[in-house]
Amino acid sequence: MNKAVKVILNILIVIAGLAFLGLFIDMVGSFKYANREVEDPAETRKDVFEYELKHRAYNEVLGTWYVERMSSLEPSSGMEDIYNVAEYAHSAFMARVYAEKNDGSAIGSNADRMETVKKRLGDYAYTADEVDNIIKKAP
Repeated sequence: MNKAVKVILNILIVIAGLAFLGLFIDMVGSFKYANREVEDPAETRKDVFEYELKHRAYNEVLGTWYVERMSSLEPSSGMEDIYNVAEYAHSAFMARVYAEKNDGSAIGSNADRMETVKKRLGDYAYTADEVDNIIKKAP
């Protein structure tokens, strides 16, 4: 065989070996995700919730709340904060709806509900102001 062909084949073998090594390392690294059901679902939801709050994605928080409430009206373990923030966001949205419809009785009862939920927000009390600002700025 020609010397140039041998050098090219050796280079290709080295490249293939490096590619195989990279894929093998990636495969071994993915084993930690192989058994996702052993993770605590409440902790995973809490992490997602914190991410959504960080990015002010209250629509996503509400979506989670609506889906969770389809299976149970009471929050499952670890979901209490999500329920409180979502319930406040829902009430704030409904306050605007009632105001635009000029429904006085609904406005009063919804305002009471908002105050009750606002007291339960705890560490997430800042979300009430953020939600109120978002609702006020909406067209």
